[in-house]
Parts: sequence; structure tokens; C-alpha cells
Amino acid sequence: MNNIFKKSLQLILFLFLALNLCAAVSYGGRDELTDLVKKLQAAYEKTSNISATFQQETIPAGSSEGISAKGKVYFARPSKMRWEYEEPEKQLIVTSGKDVFVYEEEAAQVMVIPREKFLSSEISQAFFFGKGKLEKYFKVSLANEDWLKGKRYLRLEPIKDNLQIKTMWIGLDPETGIIKEIWLEDRLGTKTHIIFSNVSINTRLSPKIFEFKCPVGVEIYRSENI
Repeated sequence: MNNIFKKSLQLILFLFLALNLCAAVSYGGRDELTDLVKKLQAAYEKTSNISATFQQETIPAGSSEGISAKGKVYFARPSKMRWEYEEPEKQLIVTSGKDVFVYEEEAAQVMVIPREKFLSSEISQAFFFGKGKLEKYFKVSLANEDWLKGKRYLRLEPIKDNLQIKTMWIGLDPETGIIKEIWLEDRLGTKTHIIFSNVSINTRLSPKIFEFKCPVGVEIYRSENI
């Protein structure tokens, strides 16, 4: 599996975390951080599913040039997803049950990963199933990095050092509270930036889009690791 694909899998875990933030946050008082979190919470409390197009860029540590990708993504609570890559090559990640299917069209192969292996850490399992407590795993603050150019972002830093993620920044639509951008930095210095557009909420998504049907002639194999 190539590096950009591994990064995509890692990012997906934390997109599920972001989708379930509304059930995980409990802040008191009234300040800018509290108001921003409450806006995010209010938006996603009413959300059962989301679909959107995305543009992604992965920038390896020490590099000034990134690897670009784009496609479409679907989420349905509590634990269904479909992640379609159109560029740089067609790839699909989909799950609705105990397995995660990773289909690489150009290679004509499907990797089947048990969900408990795909969600290999305590934190990813907790947030995937909507049972995580944000403050148990992350320090949450308002982002003030210069490179964000004044945009309203939440900054999340893992409390434990054993997580692969070093920092995550979540950018919200100031009017709706819906997540529009995510920045993710791992402990090796690689950054991933994803921008959502054409976001649709609570539409009639067919359950079939979260089912995987293997194309004829495609090799299938199981993996216990990613």
C-alpha cells in the first residue's frame, strides 16, 4: 500500500472522530472556545449522514511539494463510511459492518481489514462508535498559528504521546458550524490538508452505498495490519 493511501486510512479515523465530536464535548462557561465548540455540537447533533466532495493534499516531512487527491466521501452514523478517490488513482474504502474493504482499481485487488484491526487504537475505537470523550484524549484550544491566517479553527493535541497524530486543526463554517477543513500532522512531520465542499446533510443515502461488491476478476486478500 502506498504512502498516500496509508495517510488516507489514518485520516479517515480522525474524520470519524470529528463527526462524533458533538457527543463528546462538555465545556462550561462562555468564551470564544466554548461558543465554537457549541456551534459544532449543535450542527452535528442533528446530523445522521453527510456526503461531500473533497480535495486533499499530503505534504511529506521536509518537502515543499504535496501529493494531491480528490474524490467524494459519505458518512452515516454511527459507523458507516464510503471514501471514493478519483485522483491520483481510483481507490475505494468502504465499511458497514465488521470488515473494512480497501479496493485499488489499478492494482485489481481488494484488501479486507477486520474493523478491530483498522481501528487499532483505543481512541479510534472510542470515537468511531461515538463513545469517546474529547477531553479524555485531547487538549482542545483555539488555534492561533499564523499560517491559518485568522481562520476559526479548533486545535486538538493528544494528551498521550503514543498516538500517531501530533496535532489536528478543525476549521468550521462560521455560519453553520459544519466542518469545512481539517489539517492533520503526524509525529514524523507529515501534514495532510483536506477541504470539503458541496456538503449535503441528512439526505436519503441508500444503505447499498456502504456495501461492497467485489468486481469480477479482482484478487481478494485479508490483512491484519495497515
